[in-house]
Amino acid sequence: MNMTATKGAARPKTPAAANIGSPAYLDPLDDDRPGDDVVVTTRRAISRIALVAAETAGRFQREGVPHDAMTWMLAPLALFSGSNALEACLDRDACLRGILIHGLSLGLDADPMTIDALTADDDTAYDDVGCELSPHGFAPDAATGGFRSNVLSFPEPTACGLRLFTATLVASDGFETVQAFHASLAMDEVEVAGRLYCRIGAAAADAKILKGFDPTDPLVAALVSDVMCDTLALIAAEPTSPIAAGLDVNIEQRFYG
Repeated sequence: MNMTATKGAARPKTPAAANIGSPAYLDPLDDDRPGDDVVVTTRRAISRIALVAAETAGRFQREGVPHDAMTWMLAPLALFSGSNALEACLDRDACLRGILIHGLSLGLDADPMTIDALTADDDTAYDDVGCELSPHGFAPDAATGGFRSNVLSFPEPTACGLRLFTATLVASDGFETVQAFHASLAMDEVEVAGRLYCRIGAAAADAKILKGFDPTDPLVAALVSDVMCDTLALIAAEPTSPIAAGLDVNIEQRFYG
């Protein structure tokens, strides 16, 4: 949001300020007042707010979203359990939700459990057929027939629905060019997109995600060895095979200048 303040001129207010859900909208360009709330925090937490705000503004500009980024930052959202980004994103988990929903263009609000599930794979264990277990490797829940985790319940191994997804990426920001290949077991493309975003950042938005494996892709031929190609072909055909358990392949090469 670009704004120039001129002494003596009326300052523009954030659009829809009266509808953001706060008891009173506090104009950040007004002078401080003795009655202003004092917020005690850390430099790291403040940096999280700045990061989410930058991601929000960048996405709104990139996609031509017809809303003001500041309005989104101050609106109560289900994503933050009814709080707004300005308050919630001091916390690391809320910050991750904020950057994921904008980095992956997942709408303007979402169920927080759905967004949390995109990052849950980092600490996930797998059984011998490639299905996810709880963080402590619990056996199936007798009552539900599924595995229990800190985010979602997973069905029995025979119906887990995991399949091989692969992704290729070529991205450049003018200073660095990244070429990357990724392969992992997942339920759908959104789960893979979340993994890529956590590893590569906003450049992951340009990734081409494919169900299965295509060894004829030129980038695959350049980055992936013949032995790995054979292994991935086997996993694509039989994702419940023991060889697929815990699969998480990432190959990158970077060029500078």
